Amino acid sequence: MGTGKKIAIDIGGSHVSACIVDTTHPGTDPGMMITKSLQADGSAADIISTIAGCITAFKDTAVDGIGIAMPGPFDYRQGISAITKVGGKFSRLFGLHVKQALQDAAGIGDLPVHFCNDAHCFAIGARQVLGLSGEKAVFLTLGTGFGSAFLENGELATGPEGLPSAAFYDCPFQDGLADDYFSTRWLLEAFRQQTGVVAPSVKAMAEQYETMARPVFHAFGGNLGAFLRPWLATYGCTELVIGGNIARAHALFSGPLEAQLHDLTIKITYCQDTAHCMLTGAAIAPHPSDSTDIRRTTQPLLPVSTGNTGEDTYTVFPSFQTGRPVQEGYASLAAWIKDEHLIIIDGYEGVLWEKFRTALHQALRSHNRPVYWYHAGVGLQTPAAINTMLEEYSGTADPVFGKRFEGTLADFFDAEKLASIRPEDTPGLHIVYGTGAALTGLQGKTLYVDIPKNEIQYRLRAGSITNIGTPTYTYKRCYFADWPALNKHKQSLLPYIDVIIDGQRPDTITWMEGAQLRASLDVILTRPFRARPWFEAGVWGGDWMKKHLPGLNPDEVNYAWSFELITPENGLVLEGSGNLLEITFDMLAFHNNHQLLGKAAPRFGTAFPIRFDFLDTFNGGNLSIQCHPRPAYTLQHFGENFTQDETYYILDCEQDAEVYLGFQEDIQPAAFRGALEAAINDGTPLPVEKYVQQFTANKHDLFLIPNGTVHASGKNNLVLEISSTPYIFTFKMYDWLRTDLNGRPRPIHLDRAFDNLYFDRKGQTVRDTLISKPQLQEEWTSGRKWQLPTHPEHFYTVDRYEFSGDVAIATNGQCHICMLVEGRQLDVTAGDGTQRFQYAETFVIPAGADSYTCRYTGEGKAMLVVAYVKDNYC
Repeated sequence: MGTGKKIAIDIGGSHVSACIVDTTHPGTDPGMMITKSLQADGSAADIISTIAGCITAFKDTAVDGIGIAMPGPFDYRQGISAITKVGGKFSRLFGLHVKQALQDAAGIGDLPVHFCNDAHCFAIGARQVLGLSGEKAVFLTLGTGFGSAFLENGELATGPEGLPSAAFYDCPFQDGLADDYFSTRWLLEAFRQQTGVVAPSVKAMAEQYETMARPVFHAFGGNLGAFLRPWLATYGCTELVIGGNIARAHALFSGPLEAQLHDLTIKITYCQDTAHCMLTGAAIAPHPSDSTDIRRTTQPLLPVSTGNTGEDTYTVFPSFQTGRPVQEGYASLAAWIKDEHLIIIDGYEGVLWEKFRTALHQALRSHNRPVYWYHAGVGLQTPAAINTMLEEYSGTADPVFGKRFEGTLADFFDAEKLASIRPEDTPGLHIVYGTGAALTGLQGKTLYVDIPKNEIQYRLRAGSITNIGTPTYTYKRCYFADWPALNKHKQSLLPYIDVIIDGQRPDTITWMEGAQLRASLDVILTRPFRARPWFEAGVWGGDWMKKHLPGLNPDEVNYAWSFELITPENGLVLEGSGNLLEITFDMLAFHNNHQLLGKAAPRFGTAFPIRFDFLDTFNGGNLSIQCHPRPAYTLQHFGENFTQDETYYILDCEQDAEVYLGFQEDIQPAAFRGALEAAINDGTPLPVEKYVQQFTANKHDLFLIPNGTVHASGKNNLVLEISSTPYIFTFKMYDWLRTDLNGRPRPIHLDRAFDNLYFDRKGQTVRDTLISKPQLQEEWTSGRKWQLPTHPEHFYTVDRYEFSGDVAIATNGQCHICMLVEGRQLDVTAGDGTQRFQYAETFVIPAGADSYTCRYTGEGKAMLVVAYVKDNYC
């Protein structure tokens, strides 16, 4: 049971005050208070030592925690200083994890420490101590800075609309900002300019030089009133409370201040015991609780170790044996870095940085070295600046589509702030961490924490992470802005990473040395391998995957998609020492795109050109009637270098399954548009068959869907979608009047669709040109090879091998993407490695393999589908 007592601390620009507050009776006199002088422009070590001394002064008192009033800017939730450019005040703390440094310096272990903005503490404490009850109260702290806070019926509020940062300090006033005029430094400087006297403090001005100082205080009060008047009027302020050291001289400036506010009905209180109010507020200020909901999904996490992965069945956790060690746990990583002086820990969006930092710090404690953490996030631009920068990319009104950001991760940061993160040259381990940490330019061992895209999205849905530099999180922002910038950053770091860390598991990590990672990539680029798939439910989703793919959660509502090989969001799982470490697929291209893509590398660079995925409508529903953008449209509107040209390979289907493809011969675009608008506006069902052709689906058919083609998969299909890689550019025209799984209307994109549709793909032309007609290319005793021709718009082609025994296949300088579509399992050999693949598993043969041999020893004939880039498109 708690004591109800807390150590309360107020950190000012010249001193630190502390006392014990009984939170069960917070308005009472706190009793003994200690005050220590503080050099706010001193070293981080001295500042932390002074504050820690205030904590240890109460070491013999049992307390439940510590509440600290701290000036901003500051990350109050995590306890990280973001103070910079404030006349040198606390600048040496910039980026420092102050909370951890204090816990260590005071020897208090994990005793809870909570920070709150000092002005907020004053407001909360003053209401309690002074017995205030104003409906809309404004609180000012006038001292080394201009603090402000707002309470509405006793609860913290954001204040009047239009404030740049929910405070007054950075509002424009006269030739600068409010903080320049309503602080100690303005009074002292104005007094010096008018009198030539250098006063040591505002107190000295008011007491020793009162007569000389009156005009300065008069101007101060008039300016303050002029500044406050429009804000207070707009806000409907009923109570103004002024505290801070300057408030003690209110008799010298209250007249002109109140004259400016004379016609506003506002009760004004000048607080003479700011310290008491501040400390009380520090102790009782509410603090947000940490959410325990880290990920929102029914899908399991990648296990730490291999265990029984079901070698003879489809596995959702395929791994590649690297022959190189994969370590597990924070203790092993701590042992690896313990003797360093400076470490850089960078990482992708979605890392739970505070959980990671806390766990690694705990592991480092056993090595008895001081550890100081500096967070790179303090170097980010303001959220407003980031949103402005991304306005034309991900900030558009369209809820789905944007344009690929052309900049780099460095564009999200303020270069001057980043340069201000400079750990002191003191004994111990100094760690600069967070997304973008390597941009500080500091030299030290570089560690990189990676997160798979599926886990990023599960965390997105749980609200446990945000986009880079802003408090909100959207998939659209990820796809069009954050991920492109982060991918460039990761690519630049890959040759130099000293350790790669898999950070997807909240309670542990796996990791590998960078040299071993790069050696593993070299091996993968000569052998057959499989990416890790992941699965998503959808409004039209079915149950074929539930029934046929072991390892999926059977309680999921359905499975609509399988990301079998959608490389921007797939990972590769490396196995070593019995442990599993997932890296992103794109690391292969970042490392050596020529080994991966061969002839196609010059055209596609580090973008993998082909994707395989499943669309499952077994016992589900029809997909939306849709099309995809033409190449020029894709480049102009979305910044993508190639578009979403698709094919539907029917892996399995029921007898009644159909595919919607191409227009009827008598299509009238205007009539079609009118019927679609009636569906949107009036809920009138669209007679789809009147406008769009339907074809019976049979196993192993290949339907061709080049850009601009109207299409949809019907119910009771298991479609292997073989496509170019872009994967979100679907323009829905009709969605059967459905809502999504959360009951919300699904977006419809009529204008975009009609900008891209080919209405001449109709009638017999569809049957002649959009349904592939297999051509026998080669035949031998135990098998044959068919080509499944694709449309001239498709830059890839598809082959199908039907065989038993062995078949040798040359890559001819191309990367092959393959799937066993008939038969139980297949052994594939390339380079000096052999891998077994099961029915419906997608696997890749990199161009660097030159050739591969497939062995099938099961019943009947195997059928292997192989897709690759056409030579004339390279």
